[in-house]
Amino acid sequence: MVWILAVVFSVAAVGSVVLVAVDLAVGRPASGDVFIAFLNTMAAVMLWRWRSENERT
Repeated sequence: MVWILAVVFSVAAVGSVVLVAVDLAVGRPASGDVFIAFLNTMAAVMLWRWRSENERT
C-alpha cells in the first residue's frame, strides 16, 4: 500500500515541477507552485524511504 502512495506523490511532484516550468515560461509567479512541488517531493521521498525500510525488515 505504501508503494502506491509513493508512486502517486512522485507523479504529483513531477507534475508540480512541470507546472512551475510552465509558470516561469508564461511569466506567472510560481511561488505557490514551488511550495506545492516541494511538499509533494518531500512526501514522495519520505514514502520511498519508509517503503525501503519496511522491505528490509
